Amino acid sequence: MNATIYRRAPGPVPELPTDGVRLVRDEDHETLGRLLGDDGEAQVGWWRHFGWAHASFVAETDRVVAACLVTSSMGKVWVTYVSEVPGPAVAATIAASLRAHDSSVLAVAEEGDTVSAEMLTGLGFAAEVGDLPVLVVDGALFSDFDGFARAFTTLLDDYTWTGNLDAFNDILRGGFGTPELGWIFHWANARKSRTDLGHPAMVKWLEGILKTCHPDNRDSVRARLEAARRGEGPTLFDKIVEIIERHGPGGDEAVDNVILELR
Repeated sequence: MNATIYRRAPGPVPELPTDGVRLVRDEDHETLGRLLGDDGEAQVGWWRHFGWAHASFVAETDRVVAACLVTSSMGKVWVTYVSEVPGPAVAATIAASLRAHDSSVLAVAEEGDTVSAEMLTGLGFAAEVGDLPVLVVDGALFSDFDGFARAFTTLLDDYTWTGNLDAFNDILRGGFGTPELGWIFHWANARKSRTDLGHPAMVKWLEGILKTCHPDNRDSVRARLEAARRGEGPTLFDKIVEIIERHGPGGDEAVDNVILELR
């Protein structure tokens, strides 16, 4: 699903009722994980490492019903808000978080979620406007995975990516010179790349992984390698696309706002 990024500059915060609004406590973490949904436990774990405990609040009646978690990552400050049902409780937690610090903040509302969009607007957020910048990787300029790595490195600021896909996933979170508020990953001549990075490329990549992976993972890697040799399972192109789409609309890290265009 598409989403819109909203930004709020520092400034006065609307006064909202504060009954039941308090800072997040350690004992709230399990409840927050449930409220946040399928990947809630991971989101709370991320917040524990990078969150601002002094600016993260919950709204409580007989239980926690809404929350706003503030997280700083790669020079950006994000608010993640959640509630059992739409209403004033979640707005009150966001307002409390905004009052607890004085910095520019980002939030996300999914397309069609007019309730969240109106709530954010009422709290002083404004949708980011303008077209996203386009960064191009051209499949006509390479024919193997090493070539893709070199082409992708040209998009980065003073950093060389050598082909590790875990590092690729980290890079797409930002902080390596790509546009701060998201960008369009335009993969030109993607049909050629789909062939170049097909099952033979996957075989070569998995053979490299097999040499360095932990012994506990070797059976799994061997099984994937044998499938790739038979021309079965995902290709290396599929794997790369899957990682990119994780950071775009509908992905579990959609806040990075990386939009993949295959051309």
